Amino acid sequence: MRNEIYNDEYTINKSYAEELKIKKNVFAEKTKTKKALFLTMITTYGLKENTYSNTLIQNSITMDALYDS
Repeated sequence: MRNEIYNDEYTINKSYAEELKIKKNVFAEKTKTKKALFLTMITTYGLKENTYSNTLIQNSITMDALYDS
């Protein structure tokens, strides 16, 4: 579990990208799903675009989306 505090867009680095890939693979293996898995990041300030976020993350929403009326 990550314990960092952020006050800006979240950046996925190489080590976290690898962690996400492993988690996705373990989930697919354990559930035996044949369906496509899509990663969505829910963040306070958004997701900074970089190579890792562009190749791993299909959707990103901010906390504001939870409170829109």
